[in-house]
Amino acid sequence: MRVSNIFLVVGAVLAAPGVSLAGVYKADGCQVVTPDGWVASKSRIATPDKKLWASLMQAGTAAEAIQVERNLGAVKVSETPGVTLMVSTASYGGLTNKQYHAITKTAPSCVADVTAPAGPQEATAKQIAGTVRLAK
Repeated sequence: MRVSNIFLVVGAVLAAPGVSLAGVYKADGCQVVTPDGWVASKSRIATPDKKLWASLMQAGTAAEAIQVERNLGAVKVSETPGVTLMVSTASYGGLTNKQYHAITKTAPSCVADVTAPAGPQEATAKQIAGTVRLAK
């Protein structure tokens, strides 16, 4: 199975009802799987209407990244053997947004910040954040 097919399978397994994850976005040595049709720029990937977006960065360790996110007001939502998921709330242009911060337990650690308007699209943001990995 080719690498691109593996990510399609991962996307299908992780997809919420009605959300098809199929694209791999890579930046700063990290990657996430996003739905078809998202558009990449120099600093992030977003839906065409720019209401949902994701950015990636590397951190030295997961502990360092978690501490930075805590200092910025994020709280832990869940934890798996490979990823810690945190959430925070932010306002942009008068709208309330949820930001999901997924931090890998690798060295170096990858951090995916996925932002969506508060409401039904939060599930998609959380799902995308959960796909964060070191880029291959």
